Amino acid sequence: AMKTNGFFLTEGMMALCILGILTAIMLPQMTWNKNRHEVDVLTREIAIDLQRMRQYSLTSGMAQGNSWTLSLQKNEYVIMERYIVHKRRAYPDGVVVPLGGTRKDIKFDGKGRPQNNMQITVAEREGTYQHRIIVAVQTGRIRIE
Repeated sequence: AMKTNGFFLTEGMMALCILGILTAIMLPQMTWNKNRHEVDVLTREIAIDLQRMRQYSLTSGMAQGNSWTLSLQKNEYVIMERYIVHKRRAYPDGVVVPLGGTRKDIKFDGKGRPQNNMQITVAEREGTYQHRIIVAVQTGRIRIE
């Protein structure tokens, strides 16, 4: 015969209370922000496309000259080889890429270096969350901050 002293209900209530307190503490940190996720995704996608363009420039070398361009525009970015569009990507609704002008073109030379020191900012339309893609002029190294 098993002897019970009524601890099961008390222990169960205590476990639920502790779980409730932990949930209340963690809930604000667990809220998912769609715009921040879109900023992260677009930043990584642009960085990967820049790396791919740099690789194309390195493999084709100086022989063909550089025909690949990543053109950042107001609502989208486009990757072109001469006049052929290879990719067109619209920015998500809550994301903006400030340019300071109407567009910004990025090209790499045959040694994988950009034309000049480049920095691309991807940010929330409403908010302060942002990432920067920085392309070093001497090496062509692409990093995200």
